[in-house]
Formats: sequence, C-alpha cells, structure tokens
Amino acid sequence: MSEVHTAPPVHSLMFAWLADPERGSEWAAAWGMAVAAARLGPVRLLVRPDCEAPIRSWCARHPEVPIEPLAVAPAERWYPRFAPALPKGHFLDYFAWLEAAGAVARRLVARERFDLAVHAALGCYWLPSPVVDLGIPSVWGPVGGATRPPRALLSALGARGLVERACERAILAVAARLPATRRTMRRADLVLVEGRATRAALPADVAARARMFNRAVLVRVPRVPERPRGRTVLFPSTLDGRKAPRLALEAFRFAPEDAILLFANEGPEEAFLRRRAEALGLGGRVRFLGRVPRMRCFELVREAGAVIFTGLNEDGGCALCEAMVLGAPVVVLAHSGPREIVETWGTDPARVALVPPAGPRATAERLGEALRRFLERPPRAASPYLDQDGAIRSFTELLAQAARGRAAADPARAPARSEPAPETLAPSLRV
Repeated sequence: MSEVHTAPPVHSLMFAWLADPERGSEWAAAWGMAVAAARLGPVRLLVRPDCEAPIRSWCARHPEVPIEPLAVAPAERWYPRFAPALPKGHFLDYFAWLEAAGAVARRLVARERFDLAVHAALGCYWLPSPVVDLGIPSVWGPVGGATRPPRALLSALGARGLVERACERAILAVAARLPATRRTMRRADLVLVEGRATRAALPADVAARARMFNRAVLVRVPRVPERPRGRTVLFPSTLDGRKAPRLALEAFRFAPEDAILLFANEGPEEAFLRRRAEALGLGGRVRFLGRVPRMRCFELVREAGAVIFTGLNEDGGCALCEAMVLGAPVVVLAHSGPREIVETWGTDPARVALVPPAGPRATAERLGEALRRFLERPPRAASPYLDQDGAIRSFTELLAQAARGRAAADPARAPARSEPAPETLAPSLRV
C-alpha cells in the first residue's frame, strides 16, 4: 500500500484591522484572505473590536473553518475629536490599533506556535507593519495604493476629488519613505502587491522579488437565487470622485431609452449627480437608492442587465469580483486593478466589456455602447465566471511557500497564475 503524504498544517497569525463576513470592500477582502488561509491550518485573526462578534457568529455556523478572532482595542488617544476632519484621518485610529496589535502578537508568539504572520488589512504599500518583527516568516500584503487616475479622465474626479488626490499624493510620498515603512518592505519574507502600479512604486530590490496577487478575488458571496435580468444598469460603488459616478452617468446617456440607472450607494457626489441627471433630462430614469444592505445589493446585481464600474483609482475591485461571481454582465473601465482582475481571473469574455480610458466624451460613449449591447442582447449564461478556485490555490500556495521559507529565495516556485496577463488587452475583451 502506498503512503499518503499530507503537508503539515500552517498556523497563521493574521493582522486584519477590518475583516467581516457581513461587510464589503476592505472588510470582505481581508475576510476572504482569512478563510482562504484557513485551508492550510488554524488562523488567529487580530481584528478591530466591532469585527469580532460577526466573525464569531459566522464561525459558529461553520465550525469546520478554523478561524479564531481576537479583538484588539488600542489605548485611548488624544486625537479622536478632529481625526475625521483630516485627510486620511482614520489612519490615526489604525496606527493606534496596529501598535496594540503588535504588542498582542508578540505575546501570542511567545507562548503559542505560529508558522506565519500575515498583514492582511489595511493593505497599503506606504504603511509599516509589525509582522516583520515577530521572529517567524512574514507576509506583507497584498498591498496597493499606488494607482493613479488616467490623466485624460482627471476631470471626472470633480473638484473635491482632485483636492483629495493632491493631498493623498503628498501624504503617500512622505509615508512611503519613512524608515519604518522601508524596513517593513525589506524585512518581509514575502511581499505581495495587488498590481503593476504598486510594484513599480516599490524600491527596485523589493519590487524584484514581489509577487502579484489581488486579494479582491477572494471575496465570498452567499447564495443568491437566480433572477430574470431586467433593463437596469447598476452602479454599486460609493458616490465619490475616485469611483467616477459622473462618468457612469454620462455613459448612461447612450444606453437604451427604456433603461433605468440605479445608484445603489451614497457619497459626496450625490448632489451633483442629481443636478446633472435633471439637466440631461434623465431625472425620471436615474434613481438614488442610498446605501442598501449587502444582501439586497447582491439581489440587484442578479437582476441587473449590466453592472458598471468606472473607478479611476482602483487597486482592487471587490464589488466587481462579487458581480462576476453572481454572473452579471459587467462594463469596466480598463484601468489598473479591475482590468488586471478580469484579464487574469475572468473566464467568460462574453460577459465583460473592458473599455480603455480615453477622453471623457469618448470614454462615456464607449461605456454607453457596451451598456447598450448587454441590454439589447443579454448573455444567456448566469453562472460564476471568476476563477476563485484557481485564485485560492494560488494564494494558499504562496502562503505555504512563505511558511516554508522558499518564496523569497525562489520566486519562480510561485504559481504561474499569480501574475496578470500581458499589458495588451485580449482581443476578445476589447471595446
């Protein structure tokens, strides 16, 4: 009888300030990382206090998934009163949490076995992390934050978005060069970046050994019954400049006249969008739903004739990945993270329209043409077309290699599909 060899479990200690099975975006991406890592072995998940209860509730329903959350509460600080008014002010809360989480992690490592420390959230290339100081193999990322909007579409950010972008770039330029950040970059055993833009922003020696993997592809979507697709165009992203809802509204001008545009979120751009919709004579065909519950958003995705994503500054794309898992036709601005996700992990070009950025008018027309095509000739397929099984295999192999100390020494051993497709758009995806 031949022997069956199984790899020993990997005990992971994961830093995830934001991780929650019931919320989207950063929470969903970090939670997907934790669930994927649990395939290798037990995961101790350090989280913000408000994340612990929903995780414990989920784990009680899924006892086969070995995740143990641990709430970390930082000491009281002097800044909470004015932090929200500062650019990136919420990072002050994060820094305080990270300091406390580092102290908790050091105590845990001193008394328990861990094979790997993973920095899961926040995943910013310009922030330091204590994972490199625990005396065990460390994974930094996937990190992002270096994507820049296409120059030709800067006007779609709006005045507020342009100001925020200028402030953000100034902060990032300083933070990325801080000694603590550079130390994290160079000491991490495995550096994971979400895309080409972030790898290009790293020091040359760090970029040379960095591996690419976008954590958005690990998002988990509950079962949502299949529904007949209607004549709606869904914009599920927040209504802020970097998501470019203005561009989506302009594109809708070229959609069929019986179509309805649903903004299923909220944000500072809403007042402008309402005024612009009225000025374009679209007021009766554009609806603002505010922030809808996550499950209801999934139902809207199932019902939509097309889901549009026009983000100008996207490293990831959790909502895009969720739409692909739910089988919805998607119209995507072919820029940075979303483009790389579709090219690397998409399995059905017939349900994706990648629109290269050009000038505002030309881009809106091309987006609108793609919307019209999906609404007039709906794809028949409704099954998932995001290769999450392949993504999970790639991610867990990268973690396993890091735990065994091989990733940095031999990056060629990382799975081939962790790299995105070549720069040129695949002909079948071109619009």
